[in-house]
Amino acid sequence: MIAQAHVERLRSCYDAPMLKTRSKRLAANSATAVQSLAEIEEAIATLGNEDLLDLADIFREKPTTSLARLAAAEMTRRGISL
Repeated sequence: MIAQAHVERLRSCYDAPMLKTRSKRLAANSATAVQSLAEIEEAIATLGNEDLLDLADIFREKPTTSLARLAAAEMTRRGISL
């Protein structure tokens, strides 16, 4: 029983730094993902009407994809349709 308590105490010592490192890595990955999404949204917003319509046409078969939804939202904002 004492050995088990010692093992658990050692594990907690090692787990804490790993959890901190993992949390930092997850936060960095999340920040990168948010930045990438913002860049994609900006790129779609800067497309010309014809290019936007081409993008929407490419994703017409799968309207539930993220790019299809972003293109549709931008088309709605501009008041254009396929």
